[in-house]
Amino acid sequence: MTRSEVERAANGLRVQGHSLYLEPRGRPPLGFLAHARGARPVLPERAVATAATIRLLEAAQPRALRRTAALPAAYGQTFALASLKLTAHPAGHVLGSAQLRCEAEDLDLVYAGDLGGAGKRASRTAEPREQLRCRTLAVRALYGHPRYVFPPRDQALEKAAQFVEKTLREGKTPVLVAVALGAAQDLVEHLGGRRTLRLHPTARRACDVYAAQGIALKGYVSLEDDGEVVLVPPTARIERLRIGERRICAFSGRALDGIPGVDEAIPLSDHAGFDELMAYALESGAKRVLAIDGHAEDLASALRGRGIEALAVREHHQLRLPGF
Repeated sequence: MTRSEVERAANGLRVQGHSLYLEPRGRPPLGFLAHARGARPVLPERAVATAATIRLLEAAQPRALRRTAALPAAYGQTFALASLKLTAHPAGHVLGSAQLRCEAEDLDLVYAGDLGGAGKRASRTAEPREQLRCRTLAVRALYGHPRYVFPPRDQALEKAAQFVEKTLREGKTPVLVAVALGAAQDLVEHLGGRRTLRLHPTARRACDVYAAQGIALKGYVSLEDDGEVVLVPPTARIERLRIGERRICAFSGRALDGIPGVDEAIPLSDHAGFDELMAYALESGAKRVLAIDGHAEDLASALRGRGIEALAVREHHQLRLPGF
């Protein structure tokens, strides 16, 4: 990579020539947290994040957050950290998710991180994604393979409603398996006016933060309370819930590959699909694109086919990517 872009370092990816890490591992002096989903138990000494991300971290990782100095970043407001000028913009992934524009001498970099969908594929409960223009774009490529093209959000959510009603007519309990931050809130927003959803604690805490931030969510209760529908994250042990006869529906972009052990799978993802990643990169006007992790090689290859200099970037000691 050329100077003043992104380099691989001990704690992950760092803006080259600067002290800012991008969604780091461990505890570097300074890091940018693009969103609260999957936050690590150890945070940077100083963490740049939006106010909504900080609130979500307070609910999910209070001990980790107490050990960091949070630096709130408001969308669209540029601020300086040492020789860098930084501006956060909505990423459309989950509530509070952000892209980060990094500017310095000879540097015009946008770290898009995990982009969400836009238009008919936009999240119902996250801030609308903003299209940025830049000279260099770094973007995570979780669904950077051409097979990952997702349906409109409303279509996927209505299929969820149909699954719930069909299961209830059969006298069984609908169990929805979705990440606790992101898809869970969209499901609550869509289904909560029709049925009462019993939420796993991680999803319920996130919903409480969303509601406090002005997102209209209703019709959800704790897992121990009464309700027709159960919603749990992929890590939950469903067999321990003692809910009797049930049908299980999983919500993930991986539904396009098939998800074993469930009755139905619906491709409801909080990440942009391949076609959206391509469109975003092309509309950014970037001369250089760094595709990070996931299907980085596939995305970079497709962009090179469109005449853009594109590289696939892997972090050191990369962990296995989650399926949801």
